[in-house]
Amino acid sequence: MPKRSSHKSGSELFIVDNSAEEWKALRYLRDWCQISKAIDIATGYFEIGALLALEGEWQKVGKIRILMGDDVSRRTKRAFEAGLERIQQKLDFSVEQEKLKNHFLSGVGSIVTAIASGQIECRVYRKDKFHAKAYITHGILEVVGSSALVGSSNLTLPGLTENIELNVQITGTPVAVLQEWFEERWEEAEDVTPDILSVVERHTRSYSPFDVYARALQQYFEGHEETAGEWETNSSSIYPVLAKYQRDGYASLLKRAERYGGAFLCDGVGLGKTFVGLMLIERFVKHEQLNVALFVPKAAKGPVWERELAKRLPE
Repeated sequence: MPKRSSHKSGSELFIVDNSAEEWKALRYLRDWCQISKAIDIATGYFEIGALLALEGEWQKVGKIRILMGDDVSRRTKRAFEAGLERIQQKLDFSVEQEKLKNHFLSGVGSIVTAIASGQIECRVYRKDKFHAKAYITHGILEVVGSSALVGSSNLTLPGLTENIELNVQITGTPVAVLQEWFEERWEEAEDVTPDILSVVERHTRSYSPFDVYARALQQYFEGHEETAGEWETNSSSIYPVLAKYQRDGYASLLKRAERYGGAFLCDGVGLGKTFVGLMLIERFVKHEQLNVALFVPKAAKGPVWERELAKRLPE
């Protein structure tokens, strides 16, 4: 295998592996954007950071076609949809990661416009397993010609700049063979440009001042809802008058009811079952905003429950 120094000694094999600044795939793509009317890309998937790293250069290319595959064959419609969903999730995650360092997503708006206009097209190969990685240009000037990188780099920022990849630069007549190969695969693939657009566009969509205000309120109050314990301490009328053993009985009833779908309080006469019942009614009606049905013996209706409800929970 040629040593890296063979680049300077006239070898026809040019290896681009991201190991140094002059061997980064991103550098080659930036240069090629200036002399290409179109670039065809075969990749497993792509991340938004890869295009943002080409900001100011990819816009010079009239057409960018991105052909994606997945780790396994996607022959059935259901399997294809699952594979596409994974591609969308990876792209969505990459945009979220970009927000951490690019708060206003500068440059993403122009990508959305390019996808919507057809300058950038995306397809997924579903006929069989597709695992190719290639960057194939169509030169503007015949005297300059076309070039290609074929190897292992996905259309991601790490794939173009950080990972130790193995890509080989190809120039001259062999590039035409690669162009034909890509064209055949492209025709067999399924257009997913609208799906990709919907993922990226969601992050750049304009929102009205009211939408922003409502979202801000939601975020502010999220997690600030009054807990049951806070409500019992700060708002309940019955909880403060319960004895310690009555509070324990009330808590035990809730725990058992949650576990078994119901619970019985079977304390003896004079231990305050009515107060525990009032506490449950207050909690369900006021804190949890539920309806309560109360069934009592006729003899206890007026002298016990109606009296205590009127006295303790008149509302």
